[in-house]
Amino acid sequence: LTRGCPAYRDFTDTPRCVILCADSISKSFGDSRILSSARLTASAGEIVGVLGRMGMGKSTFLKVCAGILQPDSGWVEFAGRQYQHPHMSALARRGMFYLAESGNLATGLTVRQHFDIIEKRFGLGDRSGVIELLQLESLIDARAETLSGGEARRVETAMAMVRRPVCLLADEAFRGIDPIVCELLGTAFRHLARQGCAIVLTGHEVNALRPYLDSVVWVTSGTTYSLGDTSAAWKNEGFVREYLGGARKS
Repeated sequence: LTRGCPAYRDFTDTPRCVILCADSISKSFGDSRILSSARLTASAGEIVGVLGRMGMGKSTFLKVCAGILQPDSGWVEFAGRQYQHPHMSALARRGMFYLAESGNLATGLTVRQHFDIIEKRFGLGDRSGVIELLQLESLIDARAETLSGGEARRVETAMAMVRRPVCLLADEAFRGIDPIVCELLGTAFRHLARQGCAIVLTGHEVNALRPYLDSVVWVTSGTTYSLGDTSAAWKNEGFVREYLGGARKS
């Protein structure tokens, strides 16, 4: 590992391999400063929740980590290689998979065709196991344009799993979907993590996300705070006061 991203230690003090590290990230759009000094670390087998109020820069930060947006300053290190100007294509070749909030599927293609494309590009994955895990059997020949929001999110997550990513970034992973689908997706994310994937999730559905998170990064006022595990985060006075509010759950 290069400097700036030491071996991560979880809350049992067990060393983990750092997969993704973004540090000192700043990003402006015109005169609007969105991020001033943001940092994120995600390790193999870890699910990190990037949480914060709307407009605080969570999606922007994820896009910088994925190489979709270029930071004004700072750097991204992925799989042991540091990038001052990360590009999505280069990161994807090394195992990064980014799920935007929407628009991840080609509307005219069936679910089966999406799997075919992923496997043609990245090699065969456990398609049958993933289809069973996310309960997609009845949707396999459905066109993407006919899928509900929850169905589309299940298909998108399944595509990521078949890809077998080193790191998965999912923006607003649980937005607009019902609790049963949240549970299916959470189980899928945990399955990926057990295989060694580093996962970063954003979202406002904090009580739905909480059971699946190993650690929390709070984005506020252009910067980030690593709050530790969910128990510690839900006890952090600033986080509770400024973000959780009525969503706090003991």
